[in-house]
Amino acid sequence: MKYSIHVLVICLSIMTVRGNLHAEENESFLGKAVGNIVEDFKYLATSPVRLDTKSALITLGVIGVGGALYAYDDEIRDYFADSSHHSSFQDGLANTAEILGYPYTLGIVGIYGGSGYLMKNEKMQETALLSYESFLVAESICVSVKYASGRARPKRGRGPYSYDPFSFKTSDTAFPSGHATSAFSIASVFAGEYENPWVGVLAYGLACLSGWQRLYDDKHWASDVWFGAALGTVVGRSVVYLHKKTDGKVSLAPLVDPPNGTYGLLVQLKF
Repeated sequence: MKYSIHVLVICLSIMTVRGNLHAEENESFLGKAVGNIVEDFKYLATSPVRLDTKSALITLGVIGVGGALYAYDDEIRDYFADSSHHSSFQDGLANTAEILGYPYTLGIVGIYGGSGYLMKNEKMQETALLSYESFLVAESICVSVKYASGRARPKRGRGPYSYDPFSFKTSDTAFPSGHATSAFSIASVFAGEYENPWVGVLAYGLACLSGWQRLYDDKHWASDVWFGAALGTVVGRSVVYLHKKTDGKVSLAPLVDPPNGTYGLLVQLKF
């Protein structure tokens, strides 16, 4: 039997409910779920007007580094393409690192949240929920920019400055890196939720490994990875901030439907 995890299960991970479920309230529950995502988008869209001096400097720094990488994308690619910079160990590490990006990360987060449910650990459940929410928002933005920009991937052989907006070809969806975006959108949630330096080092370290793999395997330009990482980090930190601001309570429950081959988690966020 072929088992599948439907997109619906992922969407359920951001469902907000109060108390017991009643059929007549389902529409309002879905509305709350959508409302959470809309709130995230609204916060991100209006963030420029809230920039203080420190945030503005950081933003300019990120753009500046990204611009420098963009200017040297070709040279950086040549460095990673050099066989002397490859080894059997690095090949194996790259293969392992690829699972840290979408879609495998979602499964890892699901296992983490499920473990939190079994151990009745609310913090683990909460972190899993926010990670899914951060992933959905970050990837929505990432995919939109990918198709709008139409930047050619390195293996396309057209160089780093070739663009074909809205071509909808996989080979023209380099900018930004989806793997880096998803990895950092989740890493930043873990780092922000636990506020432990070692958790941050581990989370961001694994995310960086995912970004390195995209360069090592010639999947993206360096600037793709950089801006994907920046996007994921901004979204993840924003989701954590908004959650702490609303002080929500979260819990998980198994969602099992063998006839339809659907397995996942139902997440409840109480206010």
